[in-house]
Amino acid sequence: MNTTKSKTIIIDIDGTVCTEEKVFERTLAKPLPGALEKVNDLFKKGHVIIFWTARGWEQYKITKIWLDEQGFKYHQLIMGKPIVDLIIDDRAMKFEGWDKNYLNED
Repeated sequence: MNTTKSKTIIIDIDGTVCTEEKVFERTLAKPLPGALEKVNDLFKKGHVIIFWTARGWEQYKITKIWLDEQGFKYHQLIMGKPIVDLIIDDRAMKFEGWDKNYLNED
């Protein structure tokens, strides 16, 4: 039985769940090792998964198709994240790979 309190988790796409590709080659992106399994495990545990990407809204359809074809489970896809050099946030965590236990769960 899952006793973990559900959390809302925002996940970037390019460089976080997949390889970074040029705009016109986005469909060639490959999932990063461990990304699919970890994201789907978080989804299965009842967490709300939101992908938030700096890709523009004109790339929504190809991004959604790519995520779905790869088998990612998620609740929402949001486009248009600002491209910045630094994010300062009391809830942010630096992505250090999919083998890290960000929620301190088993």
